[in-house]
Formats: sequence, structure tokens, C-alpha cells
Amino acid sequence: MQSPPADLTECLGPEIRAKLTALQAEIDADRARLPVVFPGLPRRLGRHPVGGGRSALAAGTIDLDAFRVCDLGAAWLLLAVGASDDELRDLMAHGDLEERAMLLRAMHVLPLGAVTVEFLGEAQRTNVVLHVEAAVCDGDLVARAIGQPGFDLEVANKLILKYGFLGLPLERAIGLEQHANIELSRMLQDLATEREAAGRAVWRDTWRLSGRAPTAGTAARLVGGLEHGDDGVRAAAAEGLFALGRPDLAQFAAERLPREPRGEIRALLERLTNA
Repeated sequence: MQSPPADLTECLGPEIRAKLTALQAEIDADRARLPVVFPGLPRRLGRHPVGGGRSALAAGTIDLDAFRVCDLGAAWLLLAVGASDDELRDLMAHGDLEERAMLLRAMHVLPLGAVTVEFLGEAQRTNVVLHVEAAVCDGDLVARAIGQPGFDLEVANKLILKYGFLGLPLERAIGLEQHANIELSRMLQDLATEREAAGRAVWRDTWRLSGRAPTAGTAARLVGGLEHGDDGVRAAAAEGLFALGRPDLAQFAAERLPREPRGEIRALLERLTNA
């Protein structure tokens, strides 16, 4: 574990830093205070968003409009006291739902390591939407962790599949689209087929990701998506087709263009037609 980076310290402001410094001293004096102090951070520091949009922070990128003061304060404190992997595991094992979510958000700022991979594995296995959001949304933790020992693309694909199963938006998982791959497209399309057969909604971002790494059936699904009744699906299909880069499919965008009621989707179709 390392000292809190300067940009994290600056982000928190003097009042919060003063509170955290006092808590650090308390824990340094008695290590047993860490699991006592940690749960109280939302009450002491506040649950309001830090604010400031997407920003580079420490080694990654997070959305400061989504991260709370207590989330970043937790990261600062864990770095300042040099929390060990075992201490992080203990906080996760004994925390309630909110405490675990705060810890998972803090992991976006902490250095990558074995415990990062363990926690992402727990997020993949859980059915607690709050924890999947905390691990994957509003930061690039998953994108940065791919390639760490124990977290290759095969493992990451399972977490992304869970993310899609829960219907969480791809745009909140920073950098994840850069890791689109053929096996993930196959998995997403198989899930889409199952959900369609059951009369259930399909994750819209299936179209976006599969266009970046096409597999058997991708082109047909993307073309079909242009005629879908859901605006979001049509937009995702148009973006997927643009990523696919198949000029021979531009005619389908041209056919849809005069019938498309949404201006933002028409703009995408025009790009496809003129590509």
C-alpha cells in the first residue's frame, strides 16, 4: 500500500482532510480501530457526490459526480494507514451492504493487486446490484485490472456478462468497450437469444460491443436492430454497425434513414450511409 496521491488529497478539500488526518492518527495508535472507524466514514465525511465529472485520479479515471466523499475518503484513509490485503479482506467479510459498496468504490483508487482480483471475482458472483455497480460503474477499475494475474479476458468476460444481465449501462463502465472480444460477443448474443425466447428485454449494449468484435450472427443482429421498436436498441445497433465497418451494410442504414424519428439516431444513420 502507498501514501495517498496528491490529486486525491487535493480533491477532498481541507475540512475532509483534517477529519481524515485525525482518523489516521487514531488508527496508527491502535490498529484495531480500523474496522471500527471504517463503517462510520459516511456519517463523518458525508454521502454527497464529490462533483467534477470524469477525472484522472491516482492511476485511473473515475466519475466524480458518481463517487461520494466517503468513497474517496475511504480510499485516502486506507492508503494513509497502509491497510494490508488481509485488513481489506476483513473489512469486506464483516461489512454490511453499504460498507462493502464503499470499499469496492475505494478500490478504484487503490493500487491493483491480488485483493483487487478477489473483490472483482466476488462482484461477478454476487446478485447484489449495488456491489456490481460499485465495482464496475463510474470508473475504469475493471478495464485496468484486465491482465492482472487471475483476471484475464476469460474471467473479465464473465463479469461483463453479469453486468449486462443486470442491464447496467456500458457508458458507466469506463474503458470497458476497448476490451470487446469475439468470445464476449458470442456470450452476449447467446444471452440475447435466450432472453428473446423468453420474451425478456435484451441488454442494449450487446449491439455496441458485438459490433466491435463480431462473431457469427453479429451482422444480422445489428441490421435487425435498426428496425427495433426501442430507441436505445436502434441507437446501439447503429453504433455497432459503425464499429463493424462493413460498407456493404450501409444500404440498410439508408433504408431506415427516412423512417427514423429520432434526430440523434438519424445522425448515426447518415454517418453509416456516407461512410
